Amino acid sequence: MKMKINDVVYGEEEIKEQVLIDLINSKPLQRLKKISQQGLPQEYCHRPVFSRYEHSLGVMIILRRLGADLNEQIAGLIHDVSHTAFSHVTELIFGDPREDDYQDKNHFEFIKNSEIPSILKKYNLEYSKFVDLKEYTLLENEIPNLCADRFDYAMREIFMEWGKEKTDYYLKGLINLNAIMIFNSYNIAKSFALNFLKHQTYNWGSDEGKIRYKILAEILEYSLKKRFISSKDLWGDDECVLSILRNIDDKEITSRFKLLEKKSVSDLENYGEDIPKKFRYVDPLIFINGECVKLSDVSKDYKILVNLEKEKALKINSIDLKN
Repeated sequence: MKMKINDVVYGEEEIKEQVLIDLINSKPLQRLKKISQQGLPQEYCHRPVFSRYEHSLGVMIILRRLGADLNEQIAGLIHDVSHTAFSHVTELIFGDPREDDYQDKNHFEFIKNSEIPSILKKYNLEYSKFVDLKEYTLLENEIPNLCADRFDYAMREIFMEWGKEKTDYYLKGLINLNAIMIFNSYNIAKSFALNFLKHQTYNWGSDEGKIRYKILAEILEYSLKKRFISSKDLWGDDECVLSILRNIDDKEITSRFKLLEKKSVSDLENYGEDIPKKFRYVDPLIFINGECVKLSDVSKDYKILVNLEKEKALKINSIDLKN
């Protein structure tokens, strides 16, 4: 049995490994089709969205293209299954949006209590081997290093803005050197890093995006307190939770949904600009003249730009979330 994936960014990928096919068809992976990568469903987001499912398959594909072994491909495929509905929006309720790690803290238990262990057992694989993502350096790496997870979600944003010519340009400069993802071209590395930083500034970390996160988080938190929904509902998907909330006749919920329906919410004075959000950026390694160097070590203007954006983010992220 084979499976063909037609990915908008990477093109066609044929999957022959039955364990990957079984995992792709499993409930935890299929659930991700109805969870927005951006946290905000399309009707309430200021930008086009894609699903956690698309991202998960994309991470697996990148790992395959870079020659990662089957174990790392499996880890990449299931790395996001423990996201709640609305992804990182729930950090404002249960976690810390400066870290965006609520999903990580629940990753082991979620997988343990899903059908994933039984699927892996059929192929004599122990599920616990695929939970600690630090073991897989192509899949995950600390900011600001490049990794398949970080690379794929940026590539999807870049694709929606610039198209396949730009994403193909980045793909041709990507290599695997000793299980580390790097670029083989200074120009490609810098272009990708600047595009990534642009999305951090004007998309993921923008006032528009952060305020929308806060409004949706307020809807969810209020609905939890009123018991219109339960925390268990949030382990479903975006559509399931929205179908409940849209049928509730409550002024608080209705008024906030109307705010989210606006073309822009960045002018809302009551929400301010001091909403914390994780600062994401990349400082990729580049293979030049037989050695690896960081982009910031060979590009002073990029180093200055990153430091300026980081300082802005740190000022906002230093606030006390309890106040």
